[in-house]
Amino acid sequence: MSASPRHVTGFTLVELMVTLSIAATLAVIAVPSFSGVSQRATIRGAADQMLSFWNVAHFEAVKRNQMVKVGVKTDTSGAFCLGAATTSDPGDTTPCDCLSAAPTSNVCDVARYPADQGEWKRVSLVRVTIGGTTSLASTQPVVIEPKRTNLTEPTDRGTISLAGPPGQNLYKLSLSIDQLGRGVLCESNTAASKLPEYSHRHCAD
Repeated sequence: MSASPRHVTGFTLVELMVTLSIAATLAVIAVPSFSGVSQRATIRGAADQMLSFWNVAHFEAVKRNQMVKVGVKTDTSGAFCLGAATTSDPGDTTPCDCLSAAPTSNVCDVARYPADQGEWKRVSLVRVTIGGTTSLASTQPVVIEPKRTNLTEPTDRGTISLAGPPGQNLYKLSLSIDQLGRGVLCESNTAASKLPEYSHRHCAD
């Protein structure tokens, strides 16, 4: 007695093409959404690092009972960093050399960030106004006095503003430092894309 023929089941070419088309459409929709989430997480992470750095410098001024200067240093390639160092000059206008791992002078003996530029994850520095800075090519630090943790020069208050990594959204977050030495994160008034969690914390950059 002969065996009955088996029925082979599977996808037809049309079914495969429809499935692939749906998958491709979903991918096109999902990529911009994922990109936006990644941009938001990156700019928030960089801003949090700035605030954490400021708080460390603030604490170290009290702990060491010494004035601590905090500033931003840049170079012509677009690299930038945050540096904190002890100082005896309440009007110190020179940021410590946070771009060098082992500088021979003007050492950041309190803290420096980052150790590697890759840690910024393509976040860029767009403006610095602390210390009376008017140009990214010649930034000036602020000095924290250890007793009340105010700025030694009240007019040195200002912001350090960052732009998010390249992508579909244009985010900007700033660290704002007031004359009392308090640092808070805020969203730049000129940010084209808004972050909901900063809807009530805006500042000029």
